[in-house]
Amino acid sequence: MEFSKLAAHYQESLFRTIIPFWIKHSRDTVCGGYYNALTSQGDVFDTDKVIPLQAQQVWAFSFLYNQVDALPQWLELARHGADFLIQHGQYENRWLGVVDRRGRPVAPALTVEPACLVAMAFAQFYTATGEPEYADMAQQTVLTVVSDRQQQHEQWEEQLGGFRPLKHLREPMALLKALLETRSLLDPDFYKQATEAVINEIQNEFFDKRITVLRAQVLPGGSFCDSLAGRRLHGGYGFETANYLLEVADLTGNRRLAQQAVQMALHLADLCWDEPSGGFFQYADLKDRPSVDSEWDRKLWWIHSEALAIFSRGYIHTRQNDCLKWFRKTHEYTWQHFPDKTHQEWFAVLDRKGQPVVSSKATPEKGCYHLIRGLYETWRALESAAATDQNRRESRLETRLGRRIG
Repeated sequence: MEFSKLAAHYQESLFRTIIPFWIKHSRDTVCGGYYNALTSQGDVFDTDKVIPLQAQQVWAFSFLYNQVDALPQWLELARHGADFLIQHGQYENRWLGVVDRRGRPVAPALTVEPACLVAMAFAQFYTATGEPEYADMAQQTVLTVVSDRQQQHEQWEEQLGGFRPLKHLREPMALLKALLETRSLLDPDFYKQATEAVINEIQNEFFDKRITVLRAQVLPGGSFCDSLAGRRLHGGYGFETANYLLEVADLTGNRRLAQQAVQMALHLADLCWDEPSGGFFQYADLKDRPSVDSEWDRKLWWIHSEALAIFSRGYIHTRQNDCLKWFRKTHEYTWQHFPDKTHQEWFAVLDRKGQPVVSSKATPEKGCYHLIRGLYETWRALESAAATDQNRRESRLETRLGRRIG
């Protein structure tokens, strides 16, 4: 594979088509925050604001400012959302799920995800600005999430035999990322214990070692639930979880964890790929039984963005040819179907034939986070692969020349 050309392609797409769309269209200049419902042309068709998407956009532009280039335009856009979250994102000291355009509560948060995403956003924004109120808010939010989840687990233990309390992978996944983002703000012992606990939860409750499958929903303690929900696999959450585990492996030098994360992703790819038509299904059944969800075979943009990131990064960590195989398959399908060739950005949802189901570029389910982070990580991984290959070629050439001279 020509890694350098691929890297340039991902870089160009990120900075010329994805980021400009959000800079131009997403800002609500009247009431603050960002619009979460935009047509393909960038027109607003609903003004409610989803707190997780607000937080993800703050994170994305703070991250670009911190990691790519300290452009004032990026920091200004991040501040626009951070200020809105500070002013309107909470009700009675709890992060909300949805507010209206002016910031009035519409719906509560049903999981810890919004709080985790807010903590991530404020940690990145604090890194960009050094303003302590955002560090304090990020720290306190993570502490509250860890405490709330501990209480929830204790409650489940006390109520064994009652209702079926399925746990979803997206909660420990979101908490793991929040801990990674706020690690410099937390007490080292607390960070270590909390991170080890959530990784243990993923590895020993959600990851079924007998069949090497990362499940999306389990009973407390990790027991398998042979139901529609318990059998449902979700490649997107699996790929995203594997990406975060690779981030832990990068920080700790844990090669075994990196290998396990890559294996999680590779097995899910085998189970969730639509072999006749290409692309990853939204859902797959662990036992290949019929689905009652009418949208099980939809192809979602963010699942493919996460897959591109995990397989390109996975190759850097493990040099497994299977990572290259899946990266190539995902790359070909993704760039053939998801980018909008008429307007900027990507289509959110495709049908099984690869045709767009909706043309809108921002919805209550779709923001900029997965594309910006996914394309950035893929670009960087491909650059690293290109550099490694170049070094190997130069080393082989020096060896051959040395032998000739000798």
